Amino acid sequence: MVAAVIAVSALVPLVALPSAAAADPGIAPRADVESFLSHQVYGYLPYWRLNAGTAAELDYDLVSTIAFFGLGIKGTGDIDMAWRGSVAYVSDNARAVTNAAHAKGVRVVPTFQLFDSGSLPKMTAFLGSTAAQDRFIGQALDLMARRSADGANFDFEPMPSSMTPRYLAFLARFNAAMDARFPDATLVNASSAGAPSDLIKGLVPIVDQQFVMTYNYRWSGSTVTGAIAPLDHASRNVKIHMNRFMAYAPKESLILGVPYYGYDWPVTSTVPNATVRADKTKYGAVRSVTYASARTFLAARPDVVRYYDALEGSSFYSYWDPSHLTYRQVYFEDERSAAAKFEYAITTGLAGVGLWTLGNDAGYPEMADALEVFYAPDHDVAVSASISSLTRLTGSVRATLAYSVKNLGDVPERGEIRWRVRNEDGRQMADGTVTTMIVGIGKTGAATARISLGSAAELPAGTWTIEVFFVTADGVYASAPSRFRQPF
Repeated sequence: MVAAVIAVSALVPLVALPSAAAADPGIAPRADVESFLSHQVYGYLPYWRLNAGTAAELDYDLVSTIAFFGLGIKGTGDIDMAWRGSVAYVSDNARAVTNAAHAKGVRVVPTFQLFDSGSLPKMTAFLGSTAAQDRFIGQALDLMARRSADGANFDFEPMPSSMTPRYLAFLARFNAAMDARFPDATLVNASSAGAPSDLIKGLVPIVDQQFVMTYNYRWSGSTVTGAIAPLDHASRNVKIHMNRFMAYAPKESLILGVPYYGYDWPVTSTVPNATVRADKTKYGAVRSVTYASARTFLAARPDVVRYYDALEGSSFYSYWDPSHLTYRQVYFEDERSAAAKFEYAITTGLAGVGLWTLGNDAGYPEMADALEVFYAPDHDVAVSASISSLTRLTGSVRATLAYSVKNLGDVPERGEIRWRVRNEDGRQMADGTVTTMIVGIGKTGAATARISLGSAAELPAGTWTIEVFFVTADGVYASAPSRFRQPF
C-alpha cells in the first residue's frame, strides 16, 4: 500500500513554489539553542487558550514543539482565514508566543485541520481534487513563511480506510513541497488511537512523527464514568493502542498523547465507575473540565474528597448538585496518572509525549513537575551480581546468577541484563543475555537466572569472576567483578 501511494504521488507534479515570502514584522526565527529535553514534548496550544498573558505563562524549557490549533481547510483547498483558529494564529498574541518559544529553540508550527462528518463531503472534495490541494499547499507554505513556522501538523478527522490512499498521496506531496522550501521543517500527523493500519504504515516514510490521540476513551456520551485515558486494566486502553501502532510503525516515531482534562457527568451514585444518568435535560449536561478547573473546584470545596483510581489511573471525585438534585462525578487526568504515561513513554522507547492542551494546568505546578522527568535526566544505576550453585550436568557446567539493578537517578530505566565470566588469567570464557528489565525511579530490580558456562572438558578449574551489565539506550552500567570458584 505504501509503495503504491508513493508511486502514484510521484506522478503528480509538485506545486509550483512562489518566491519565498518574508516573515511578518516582528516575527523572529528559531534560535540555535540546545534543548535539555530527552524526548519530544509536543504541546498543542488551541486558540481558546491564547491571550495576552499566554507568552509569559508557558514553560519553554518543558516543551519541544508548540502546535497552534487550528487552521481549517475548506473543500476548495483555501485556508479558512476567517475562522477563529486562523485569526489567532496571525495575531499579536501568537507572535509573542512564537518569539518567546523561538528564543528558547522551541519549534512552533500551525495545525491544519479538516474535520468532517456524515458522508464527508469536504474531505471528499479536497482529497479528490489536485487543484484544491495545490491551492492549499501554496497558501500553507506562504503562511508558514510569514510566521517563521518550523514545520506543520495535520489533523484530518475522521480518516476512514477508503480515504487513506488519497490522504497519504496528498501528505507526500505537501511534505515534498515543504522540504523544498523549508529543509529543516518537520511534519507530524495527529492520528486517532483506532487509525486504520494502512494509514499508520503509510505515514512512516512521509512524516517525522505520528501523534497518537490516546485519550477520550470516556466522553460526553459515555454511559459509565471512568478514566478518559486508562493506561491499562480496561477493555480499551493506551497500551493496547500503542502496541498496535508499534506493530506498524517504529516506536521511536510515535508521540503518546496525554490529556490534561476530564469530564463531569450526572450520575446515579458515588461509587467509582458510576452509571451516568440518561436524562440530561432533567439532570444536567455532561461538562468537560480541565486539570486546572478540577483543582480549583476542589480547593473551593474542602468537603469534596479527591480519590485516585489506581486500576485505570485517574483522579476522581463526586459531589451533590442541588440545582438538579443529583450527584455528579468527575474523572480527570492528574499528575500521578500523567507521570505513569510519561514513564511508559520512556521505558517503551517512544519519541515522546504530546499534551492536549498547554494551559489546561495554568496556576498549578504539579503537571509541570511530572514533566521534569524529561528535562536533563540524571541516569545513575548501580548493578551487583554473584554466582552460586555450580553444577555439572551431562558435561555442561551451569550456575545460578543473582543480579540486581538499583535506579539511583531521576528517570525510569529500561535495559538488557548481560553477563560475562573470565577465568583467573582474565580470559573471557562465556557470556550471554538474560532478559530486559524496567526499573522505576528509586526502585531496585532483582532476579536470578540459570546460565551455562560451557563444556566442563574445556573449562579450566580455578577462581573466576563474573560481571553483569545493564545496557540501556543511554549507557552501559557494570557491576564490580564478583569472584567465584569453578571446581570442574
